[in-house]
Amino acid sequence: MKHTKFLPVLTLSLFTLLASFTASAQENADPFAPPHEGGPKAVLIQFHRGGGNIRPDNALETFLWCWSKGAIPEADCRLTKDGVAIAFHDDNLKRLGRGMSDELKAKSIRDLNWDEIKDVDVGSYLGPEYASYRITTIEAVFAAMKYRPERLLYVDEKGASPELLAELSAKYGVQNQIIFATSNYPLIPRWKQMAPQAKAINWLHWFGINDPAEAEAAIQRQLDNLEKNGFKDVDIVQIHIKTDLTKEDPFTPSTEFLRKAGEQIKSHGCIFQVLTWTEGNKPEVYRKLLDLGVQSFATDWPEDCLEGCDLK
Repeated sequence: MKHTKFLPVLTLSLFTLLASFTASAQENADPFAPPHEGGPKAVLIQFHRGGGNIRPDNALETFLWCWSKGAIPEADCRLTKDGVAIAFHDDNLKRLGRGMSDELKAKSIRDLNWDEIKDVDVGSYLGPEYASYRITTIEAVFAAMKYRPERLLYVDEKGASPELLAELSAKYGVQNQIIFATSNYPLIPRWKQMAPQAKAINWLHWFGINDPAEAEAAIQRQLDNLEKNGFKDVDIVQIHIKTDLTKEDPFTPSTEFLRKAGEQIKSHGCIFQVLTWTEGNKPEVYRKLLDLGVQSFATDWPEDCLEGCDLK
């Protein structure tokens, strides 16, 4: 099935988030909004950790690259021992850090001061061409967004409070460009209290579960909790999945479960987003998910996702 082609990020402001979407994809078209009945599919693309598997995690250079693709990067936000908010996913530097002692690598980020890590090479793990990449502060990322309202950013809290993120994003005038991301729903109303015009995504997971039925039950419990709260303050709901195209039903949770979950999510005016942990490098996966009713993707394979959504 051929999907209507338009850029994943065309909106100029999050003030118009969830407004009506137009098929012409004009300057103010809103890719966040659910598509009209029988109309084109709106596609919103998040590059996981900023660049997925093809650019260094959480680097400012990676975020700039992502924005140049018309997508939205995800930044993970941790705090150093001295309270500096940085864009960094892992709890330590074992995976990414180069040119440093094993002792320093093993320490938790929260036990390290900013001066101890600001010059660490966190790019060459992916190739020597990225050896100049360094850890960036969240403030530096927000500064790169200032006066650029088309630059949106998911910020996944990894210890940084909603209040701190609201304060820092307001300082740079980019609060309305932030999509606060968490699996911990109670943090979302706190974020919206501080940043009422900004957006929030609640991501649902089933880490460590191998049985498909148990995975579905785990996700349904999280959906039931959102339902109990009327999906209050939630703009996007992300479900983690696994894909195996060799199977008759390639998805875990199942196709039928995802279809029903998507209907429940969209019935509350929220966007239905999916992140697949397997076979995300196959464009066909995204085509199947679009046909299933998915409106948005987080991906570790940006180019394949864009191809699957007919956006390359």
